[in-house]
Amino acid sequence: MKTVPEMLRDAASIYEERNKLYGNNYKKFGWVMNSMFEGIFFQAEPTPDDWNRIGVIVQMVGKITRYVENFNRGGHKDSLDDLAVYTMMLQELDNEINVRKVEKERGR
Repeated sequence: MKTVPEMLRDAASIYEERNKLYGNNYKKFGWVMNSMFEGIFFQAEPTPDDWNRIGVIVQMVGKITRYVENFNRGGHKDSLDDLAVYTMMLQELDNEINVRKVEKERGR
């Protein structure tokens, strides 16, 4: 069984490996999200649907910024594959919300 210091050294190795590939992507993320959501206001209080959609968008932005970090190395295929999946997940969430709205308007 590994000790805490051993696990922390392993985690540091993972960080260093990923940082070579993605750079300080995590430090740019907030700026991207702030720009995207500037001027966007939620309902009085965000709903679980809002948070679900935001959660997927967060994943999508992470994949896009990772791709950009690798732009001059030919991109990052895994991020593009993941982005395609997240896009369809977001579409499914939007569709479910829209169906519920229509059903509510019809009095169901």
